[in-house]
Amino acid sequence: YGGVETLFFGVSLGSVLLLAAIGLAVTFGVMGVINMAHGEFVAIGGYVTYMVQNPFIQNFGLGSDAFGLYFLVSLPVSFLVAAVLGLLLEKTVIRFLYARPLESLLCTWGLSMVMQQGFRLIFGAANVQVNSPGWLMGNLSFGGFQMSYTRLFIILLAILVAILTWLLLRKTNLGLHIRAVMQNRNMASSLGIPVARVNSLTFALGCGLAALGGAALSQIGNVGPSMGQAYIVDSFMVVVIGSVGNL
Repeated sequence: YGGVETLFFGVSLGSVLLLAAIGLAVTFGVMGVINMAHGEFVAIGGYVTYMVQNPFIQNFGLGSDAFGLYFLVSLPVSFLVAAVLGLLLEKTVIRFLYARPLESLLCTWGLSMVMQQGFRLIFGAANVQVNSPGWLMGNLSFGGFQMSYTRLFIILLAILVAILTWLLLRKTNLGLHIRAVMQNRNMASSLGIPVARVNSLTFALGCGLAALGGAALSQIGNVGPSMGQAYIVDSFMVVVIGSVGNL
């Protein structure tokens, strides 16, 4: 039972890393940018989840059935907020760092420290409390082994996001453009593909996926200014093991 429990926890944590690493793999594969601030977009997902829960607590109460809906609302909101912030970051900073891995590493590392300090100024240095909805509490018993509903939901969420991302890359025009730019940027540009727009949308997509990982992580871990830094190295390891640019 101890071995099965460890495996189950590993799969659920790996699901969070998968959500963060998909964005990293696509971003680095398309733009050649090593985004050390990617972990801060994971933190944005956690903080947006915290901000979404507060009005639900104030209006419906912590123990109400309506409160349980806040987490479902926070998932798309986290994605959209992080995607918009990522789009702004790409337009103002990242666009000057394409195919310059050392400069991108140093610049985004500095950005990560600025963002962490911004979290401290806005939310405080201490961790914030994110409550789990009632429908995620409890365990599923299977052969004498207990599996928490929270971790099961995170695993299912990661599988769903991976499938949707695969469909986006394989079945849409945007996905076709992303794969073309990933393979040969100059040739894609000569064929009329709007490379600058593809770069912006790809970076926004990667940031949004990271925020989904942060929203999921808020249910099993602490939400604080440095929560993203605890997972950024592991996410890069996932990208390297899976091969850069390979979903």
